[in-house]
Amino acid sequence: MAGSAIDYGHLTRLCEYTRELHRLHQEGADDEAIDRAFNAVCRTIWGYTLDDFDDDCLAARDHAWLDNLTRERACRFAVRNGYDLADYVHGGCVNDWWGFAWMVLAEKRRLLTPERRAATWAKHWAKHEARLLAETNVVGVIRGR
Repeated sequence: MAGSAIDYGHLTRLCEYTRELHRLHQEGADDEAIDRAFNAVCRTIWGYTLDDFDDDCLAARDHAWLDNLTRERACRFAVRNGYDLADYVHGGCVNDWWGFAWMVLAEKRRLLTPERRAATWAKHWAKHEARLLAETNVVGVIRGR
């Protein structure tokens, strides 16, 4: 889309999916409830969550960009990539805009694939098994599918 006019009519407006997330933030819900709502939005829009890709797959330059990301830059980046982070109901920007910017970047870098998801979860489970096996009273780990 660089160099061309942005078609605002074809943007995915995240505020259409974040009503529950906004409500939970307003009510001071715990982090677990907020994470579940955030992940539900991500699954609805992308079919993936932040847990489904390994952020080690991002270049150091991407990490530096994310570390210095402002709300305004995130909104411009999202719009250039087909998403709108503005919250037209409550004014401003959607809650958890930074996490949504991660998702837009992951999509742009083509990290949202079934193969990446499987590799990431295999890595998560291997770390989890190693922690369990390090416990003195654990002799084995049984995993089901």
